[in-house]
Amino acid sequence: MSSVSNRSGPSIAVWIVEDDIQYRQTVVYLLNHTSDLHCAAEFFAFEEIQALVDGREPWTPPDVVLMDIGLPGVDGIQGVAWLKTRLPGVPIVMLTLHDDADMIFEALRAGASGYLLKDTPLDQTLDAIREAFRGGSLMPAPVAVKVLHFFRQAVPREKYNLTKREHEILGLMADGYVQKQIAEKLWLSPHTVDNHIRHIYEKLHVHSGIEAVAKAIREQLI
Repeated sequence: MSSVSNRSGPSIAVWIVEDDIQYRQTVVYLLNHTSDLHCAAEFFAFEEIQALVDGREPWTPPDVVLMDIGLPGVDGIQGVAWLKTRLPGVPIVMLTLHDDADMIFEALRAGASGYLLKDTPLDQTLDAIREAFRGGSLMPAPVAVKVLHFFRQAVPREKYNLTKREHEILGLMADGYVQKQIAEKLWLSPHTVDNHIRHIYEKLHVHSGIEAVAKAIREQLI
């Protein structure tokens, strides 16, 4: 049964779709006891979101969606593809119990912005939600290496005229590195890295790191 909150304000509004009641309730409690986050709606199954979005009752889009990959009925992968047609600008973060690279790969192809393993410490889960809201990349877990393995035999970066350095930085972004870490790893100044990232955005016609990584994965640029 879905539950929609009436809470409003400047905090980040999160929808969670999760059939594991204990895990869902834990995350909902955590969200609602964090000053800059709140759970705007919780759902047991994806069909409940479909009923809400396509129904006649008014509703407010969330800022971030957390969704289990292994939902009953319409699974998370099918759910991402459907929801992106209704909420194209809302980042969808997949929740998964196991680092199943095949399923995560399919979710990313369907439009997911990233994923979180369910055993991720709760404080890191909150940070990941904030990062998704800001447009950041959510591929910090070890499974990222498995997912990216699919794309090592990729479409040449020349498709978007990416330079060798831009391609290298894009790969590090996909691996979960932030600007400061990229600068340290490549022995570059943060300003230089920022310039490269801006050029990557321009060439890929995107506006954020998470969009850049998602497009790179979908089009096999990395």
